[in-house]
Amino acid sequence: MQDYKKILAVVDFSEHADAVIKRVMSLAQKYDSTLTILYVVDHAWPTDTDYVLPPLESEEDKLVADAHKRLDVLLQATNIPPTQRMVVVGRPKQEILRMAEQEQADLIVLGAHAHHGLASLLGSTVDGVLHRASCDVLAVS
Repeated sequence: MQDYKKILAVVDFSEHADAVIKRVMSLAQKYDSTLTILYVVDHAWPTDTDYVLPPLESEEDKLVADAHKRLDVLLQATNIPPTQRMVVVGRPKQEILRMAEQEQADLIVLGAHAHHGLASLLGSTVDGVLHRASCDVLAVS
């Protein structure tokens, strides 16, 4: 089994977030890894912007500030030691892959979710990351 020196953990504030944090902490301790916790503010622009106005910049800033607060609360509640925490804005699949490359992650850990209806037809974030990542991916349920 490969040693993981840089782990990117993706959280989404769902009921799976605690499981992701617990698993990633175990792996980070086992491999003495550098750990980055990431939250992506899902900000997907509509494909047809002729009739839809994008959110105001102040709304986006508010979403990012709220995400930072929620991330701090989650990490304090799970007693995670000080680590790199990042909040980015964009499409989750793309941003997770981009951040994994930027951080030179050996492993991406994220929550697995069941999707139904349209989401299952379009593909989940987990599926997109799993098939496009240049490193190992662990989906935690």
